[in-house]
Amino acid sequence: HQRPFSEATGSGNSRITKPSTGEIPQPNEPTTLTSPASAAQFIEYSPEYLHANLDKNDIFVYPDFIDDAEHSLLVKNCEKKLKRLASTYEMGHFDKRIHNYRECSVSAWLPKKRGIGGRVAEAVGKPIDPDPIDLPDRKPQGGSAGWTTVGKYDGQIRHVLDRVWDLFPSSYAWLPPHILDLHQDGEILPHVDNPDYSGFVVGGLCLLGPAVSSFKHVDDPRIRVDVLLNPKSLYFMTNRIRYQFTHEITVDPKQRVWGDQVIPRARRISLMFRDAKEPEAGWKSLASV
Repeated sequence: HQRPFSEATGSGNSRITKPSTGEIPQPNEPTTLTSPASAAQFIEYSPEYLHANLDKNDIFVYPDFIDDAEHSLLVKNCEKKLKRLASTYEMGHFDKRIHNYRECSVSAWLPKKRGIGGRVAEAVGKPIDPDPIDLPDRKPQGGSAGWTTVGKYDGQIRHVLDRVWDLFPSSYAWLPPHILDLHQDGEILPHVDNPDYSGFVVGGLCLLGPAVSSFKHVDDPRIRVDVLLNPKSLYFMTNRIRYQFTHEITVDPKQRVWGDQVIPRARRISLMFRDAKEPEAGWKSLASV
């Protein structure tokens, strides 16, 4: 008998936990993201989802959020980070919910003011030291010129990622961007990200190959949303989709069909975004004495 996906493992380290089916956590400044009209063709809500009167905005999709040049910039630099920090594909994750993947986090792409340190500094009334690429004259001239103090392309990448973070209130504290590289034969099994690991939203910028991602309610999988995630698109899970729906990317050919089109298996990279969970005692409690 296979254990249900929503049942916690006994190790104490699993990111698969019993999700909340009652009231869900809410940030101090709730944010509702509304997908542009161009996203309609890439999102399918089941009749059961619509009948349940759930909010369509709990899944946010923004097609072509980045342009071709930005896509190339991100792919090139994700490849470099992966080559240095995660050179080989792993066949299994510690929670057994992802196969044939590699991953790493990139703290250099997170400005101090966007991270936990920025929220702690605000809480104790201290100024935040600007990163070199956060200075007013940071706009690059002639390709990568002017960015050598931090990393040849790190500043340009932060410019792109700033557009993602700007969708949310400045009070959010962000974890470093996370690169997830899924092999063409890899898959992500149904799971709910542990709410103790991160905060209110989980999202990603999609690079390289397309994929169909399915979001299913933990108590009734007929209540579902399917999303075609094309390269250059941005997506976010918020509210009930974040806490009460599993998400997956499967190798099952029956679930890789969009309309009359079969979506081929392809390697894909997701540049993942998660906000940090604020301590119950507030950000000030993390300040060093």
